[in-house]
Amino acid sequence: MNRANYAGFWRRAAALVVDSVLLFTLMLFGLVAWIAISGEAHSWDSAMMAWAFYSSLLAALLLKIVLDAKYQGTPGLHLLDCRLLDARSGRNISLGQSLLRCLAILVSVLPLLLGLIWILWDRRKQAWHDKLVHSVVIREDDALKSLAELSEESW
Repeated sequence: MNRANYAGFWRRAAALVVDSVLLFTLMLFGLVAWIAISGEAHSWDSAMMAWAFYSSLLAALLLKIVLDAKYQGTPGLHLLDCRLLDARSGRNISLGQSLLRCLAILVSVLPLLLGLIWILWDRRKQAWHDKLVHSVVIREDDALKSLAELSEESW
């Protein structure tokens, strides 16, 4: 039997880097466009810039929630040939699961990143936030297999 091909720590970390670069680029272009349209530039420590920064982070979080639920992951995951699935059904995660997954990332990050490092030795390469909402990140090659096929494969 073939073994399930779950996405490991380094692949997922690379996807996060890709997503971060894309997000930063979009935020920068948005800022430049806003300055060009409004004709006003504010200092970096102004209330207006803080509002723009936090608003764009909130928009990015909402976009991540929708992309994870509807398209099985962010552009970074897709560029690295990964898909985010419900661990029980093998289908897309629900919008509610995606929202909870984003909130649960704090559980993985706050105790010295231990919940993220957990991916290194977990059998299904799940971080704590994945375990909490029953999600898995798999390599594209296995995206077309059913969850039953994945669970039958032994390590």
